[in-house]
Amino acid sequence: MENNNSQPAPQELRNEQPVYQAQLIPPQNCMQSNIDITEKQKKWISKITIIVTALIIFQIPLYLIKDLANERQKNFHQVQQEFAQSWGGEKTISISDAENFSATAELIPEVRYRGIYQVPVYTANVKISAGYEKDKDSVCKIMIGDLKGIQNADVSVNGKPVKLNKNDDSLSFPLPEGKSQCEITLKLRGCGNFKILPSGVSNKIEISGSWDSPAFIGDILPETRSINADGFTALWNIGEFNSENSETGVNLHIAAGTYQQLERTFSYATFFLIVFFFTLLAGELISKVDIHPLQYLIAAGAPVLFYLMVLAISEQLGFTAGFLISAAVIVVMVTMYARMFMNKLLPAVLMGIVFAASYLLNFQLLRMEELALLTGTIVLAVILGVLMLLTGKINRKTPKENA
Repeated sequence: MENNNSQPAPQELRNEQPVYQAQLIPPQNCMQSNIDITEKQKKWISKITIIVTALIIFQIPLYLIKDLANERQKNFHQVQQEFAQSWGGEKTISISDAENFSATAELIPEVRYRGIYQVPVYTANVKISAGYEKDKDSVCKIMIGDLKGIQNADVSVNGKPVKLNKNDDSLSFPLPEGKSQCEITLKLRGCGNFKILPSGVSNKIEISGSWDSPAFIGDILPETRSINADGFTALWNIGEFNSENSETGVNLHIAAGTYQQLERTFSYATFFLIVFFFTLLAGELISKVDIHPLQYLIAAGAPVLFYLMVLAISEQLGFTAGFLISAAVIVVMVTMYARMFMNKLLPAVLMGIVFAASYLLNFQLLRMEELALLTGTIVLAVILGVLMLLTGKINRKTPKENA
């Protein structure tokens, strides 16, 4: 009987070889590199999220500080109105149309105080000369707008004194038939604007005063002017075609008014808060020290506090002193705090230098007018370039790592 369970020959067993399947096992360091890169990505996404969130949150205290500054400015305007009621308000002087008109005004300014607020007021000595030619007797009116504050008023016609009549909003005196030359002398007190309206076919107006920061106002700027530490002088020569409905004048204001400068400072607040955050971020990249999110938030409280300090100090010492003192305090505070959480001196000092430079830039932008936008744009481009340089190697892999 044939056996079906025959065993293979020994030679056949020796010829059979085991079959193995190749399996690629990635190196341990490559896996660890991928894990590290993923963790870095998560960390930086978290940092950016914190910065954006903080920027949104810090808009609330910035808004409250700005609202406080607006309230203080309203109080200042209220003080100005109180002085206008008691001392005399804005003065706008004009007379009835004349053949020729010339006026000189000397303003004697002084600063009055009400609490922390300073209000410049003035006493004006005005001399007006006007020539008329009338075919019958008439009346010449002197319009001043606000009669409060008039200390003295004298008029002479053809060298003879005449009596002034007081009306609701003007003074008046009689003019004789024919040619006449009128000389008007006024002494009055006011605050804010001082204006003279051209009232003749030909007009010559000169305004001077011992104030080193006047603002020339009106429809026509002075033909010549000079301003120095002792005061100012401005001269207008206005012809017939430009005299109608024209105003010339000056405003005695406090140079670099605190609240006007503060308003411009707040317009840059968000921009420089962004600069502050990304300076911290750059410091973290350079020092290779992981900054805690809470430390980001506490450090960012300093540039927000800066605006409150500027407001408080500026009201006492003026805007320039308030800005520079506040900036110095904030830079020192942030530099010392960065030294604590980084435990490294050099990165903290470099960050302090950047913060100081940003405040100096802010101060210069406030002093600029036409070049402020250009300068700010250049600074943004530089900041973006630095960030590109610092972040260019993040998550970069070599060809071997990509294989």
